[in-house]
Amino acid sequence: MESMSANLLQTFGQQQRLTPTLDSLYNHSMAFTHCYSAGIHTNHGMTASLYSFPAMMFRNLMKGTVTPRHDGIPTVLKQNGYHNMFFMTHEAQYDNMKAFFATNGYDDIYAQEDYPKEEVVNSFGVSDHFLFDYALNKINSQAATNKPFFATLLTISNHPPYIIPEWFKPKTKEPETQIVEYADWAIGNFLNKARKQSWYNNTVFVILADHGKLVGKVSGELPESYNHIPLIIFGPGVQNKRVDKLANQVDIMPTLMSILGISYQYDGFGIDQTKHERPLVFYSADNQIVARTANRCYIYEPKTNRAFCYNIKDNQLQQAKFTAEFEPLKQYVFAMIQTAQFMLKKQ
Repeated sequence: MESMSANLLQTFGQQQRLTPTLDSLYNHSMAFTHCYSAGIHTNHGMTASLYSFPAMMFRNLMKGTVTPRHDGIPTVLKQNGYHNMFFMTHEAQYDNMKAFFATNGYDDIYAQEDYPKEEVVNSFGVSDHFLFDYALNKINSQAATNKPFFATLLTISNHPPYIIPEWFKPKTKEPETQIVEYADWAIGNFLNKARKQSWYNNTVFVILADHGKLVGKVSGELPESYNHIPLIIFGPGVQNKRVDKLANQVDIMPTLMSILGISYQYDGFGIDQTKHERPLVFYSADNQIVARTANRCYIYEPKTNRAFCYNIKDNQLQQAKFTAEFEPLKQYVFAMIQTAQFMLKKQ
């Protein structure tokens, strides 16, 4: 889901009822309360969630003189007989998505070029509800072949310029909140239709954001709402529970493969959240890298060589001086970024 910061959910303290679908799912799923996106751009969310590779600040890992290759959920599932489909709202060449996904495990890629011109509402393509309805038809056709499938849907509506369908009746008055209401409704509408399909009870669903956006007050050098995102997993074999452990988008692949019972070779950065626990998470923005534990947060700006330290109390950041307790966070995030850089050079 585009820009769906956790701070937009009542589950995380939002005063307005903007996301009844997502809030309800938090009570009926494996739902993570401390999940963080790898970066602050869509391409970061894609490479981290699907290929378990961290964000590299301003770098787009889907682009290169030669289309980059990564092993991940699509490549492993394809090796196990799955048919993989990717659905986006915008033009296929945006962020080199079509070439990247075709190179890295997807069989069918659907984009703005495949949709009726009258359904294109802005420069980012079609609305969420159209994307979901279009995808549902393709999924049903694929399910009829009795071959297992993997479908990835990338929404866009919660990104300016906000286009809210005339027939949708939001309860709030501001476009910034109305579009969140619509994005949440579109997810719920899709799930209601999916429940009526024969494949529903044999399908694992994963719902998360590519990244967040600025919501509420800024409590640190990098607003937490940029990276704190919802992560919801439900379906057969998935335990319904709140998971308060630290989690990152790179954890989705090992966690999902564990749920599916599929073995694989792995050179990613995630952990299986059903079996293990993270002592730290790390993520980045364009000009900052971050490491955090349950009670501390460390932010570093490479260009200015400045560090910002915070203690975390009652989920609030409290500025602190750099002390020995922050050294492991610094070493961890430096090591992770350097390892990722090394792996890219070796490709």
